[in-house]
Amino acid sequence: MVKYNIEIILESYGKIHRKGFEGKDTMNWEYFVIYEQLIEERGLDIGFKLYGMGHLIWLAAIIIGIILWSGYYKTLTARKQAKVRKFFAVAILCSEILKDAILIMGDAPMKGYLPFHLCGLAIFGMLADAFLDFRKITGQMLAFAFMPGAAAALLFCNWTEYPFFNFMNIHSFVFHAWIICYVIMIYRNGEVRPSYGGMWKVIGMLGAIAVPILCLDKIIDENYLFVNEASEGSPLVFLWDIFGTRFGEIGYLASYAALVIAVLHVLFVVYTFTNKRVKKR
Repeated sequence: MVKYNIEIILESYGKIHRKGFEGKDTMNWEYFVIYEQLIEERGLDIGFKLYGMGHLIWLAAIIIGIILWSGYYKTLTARKQAKVRKFFAVAILCSEILKDAILIMGDAPMKGYLPFHLCGLAIFGMLADAFLDFRKITGQMLAFAFMPGAAAALLFCNWTEYPFFNFMNIHSFVFHAWIICYVIMIYRNGEVRPSYGGMWKVIGMLGAIAVPILCLDKIIDENYLFVNEASEGSPLVFLWDIFGTRFGEIGYLASYAALVIAVLHVLFVVYTFTNKRVKKR
């Protein structure tokens, strides 16, 4: 009986290993380096399901990893912590360069892969926080913009067309987890304290960033910051369905801005509560 059960387990593992969590045969090199536009051109159905088993495993692993690493970071000396921050910032920049290199070698249309989404801009925020003396500014941006943006990306993935054994899929999960891990580790260590005034400064900066990116989107026909249209599978779809269909682009953008302000107020309440617990430790 034991032998029989082991054989069933091994057989099941083999099927998952070969076909992934969605039961699709995607374990080959061609699919590992394939990019979004090529998947759409070929009409391939090789992606994963939002909140499917694979997605949930990624989220669970990320949460556990962040808790463990941020706890370890607190035990380091200030000098070693500074080195860790610099490593995180340089590593995320290198990962973006590697991603672009692979896409360029695959002849992907690069105008859609520029670092103009919120999480792409987080690269520069992390570099400034780790290497420059702007931590009062960068700390608020990391806490109120880049970290929640990365969390939203992980919860409402817009890369579900990729198979699990794919570089872009792996990069996307690790990239966004890397941002969250950086913010959580410096927050738990007391290096950043989100404030109400800081929240409004971040809202102002996001508005200032959104305007030129909206113009760029119109020029190159892209959707950075999702200001042209809602990201599929995200709450922005509901905003477009309710306000965009009735009031057009102005209605969608106004409701988008209102949602951001509301979410950041909720996040400020969470920070206010957790600030007390962090101080006690």
